[in-house]
Amino acid sequence: MNLNSNKLTSAVLGVAFAINFITPALNFAQTTTPPAARGSFCTRIDELTSKINPRIAEKEQRLAAKRQERLDNLAKRKESRDARLAEIRARHDANRAEHYAKIEAKATTDSQKQAVANFKAAIEAAIAMRKAAVDAAIQTFRQEVEQAIASRKTAVDAAISAFKSSVEAAKSKAKSDCASGVNPKTVRQNYQQEMKAARDKLQSDRQAIDKLGDSLKPLIEARRQAVEKAMNDFKAALEKAKADLKAALDNTATSTGQ
Repeated sequence: MNLNSNKLTSAVLGVAFAINFITPALNFAQTTTPPAARGSFCTRIDELTSKINPRIAEKEQRLAAKRQERLDNLAKRKESRDARLAEIRARHDANRAEHYAKIEAKATTDSQKQAVANFKAAIEAAIAMRKAAVDAAIQTFRQEVEQAIASRKTAVDAAISAFKSSVEAAKSKAKSDCASGVNPKTVRQNYQQEMKAARDKLQSDRQAIDKLGDSLKPLIEARRQAVEKAMNDFKAALEKAKADLKAALDNTATSTGQ
């Protein structure tokens, strides 16, 4: 029932950290106009900024592909874990049936047969409770992980959208200032400052998103505790069923003078 928490955590955090794919595009946010072109910043502003959006779009495409790859990997691991859990449960069912058959073969009187039947019913009820508790823990964990992934995706997309809006705003202001006759050197300096502010804001947003990865830790711990409780409850029920069976068989032996 090991769910490979480390691998899953890495996969989920990878979705959160995916904003790193946008970071190379930020180099353009620090554009410093070549000396020869500084005097003509206003006449070349479209040329100088034309490569920013295509680069961001390229990084977004890579981000989308990487996200899908990680989601596909998560789905594959989920299927693998489910298949492995089903295989383990099937093997245990077969072993248990064999064990029941051996006990039932030794029961000769009606009282003994009833005691074995009660034992079997108690064990099956305990197993059903354990299975339901484990399945619920797994399902809850998966739903919360999906919510975490969606939350991170929303945060990353919002950060990128805000950056793109800031880039467009900086470009629009620069063109407006140029049209108003502001000194090209001043326009360039203001543009670079605004682009740096946009870059710094995206970096800050990324750091805040990275910290959200800590939210996975309590999810993993909650699942571990739920599974552990299910196992402990089953062990207690098993011990009680065994004790009840022994007591019943002892009473049968005493009453029959065996």
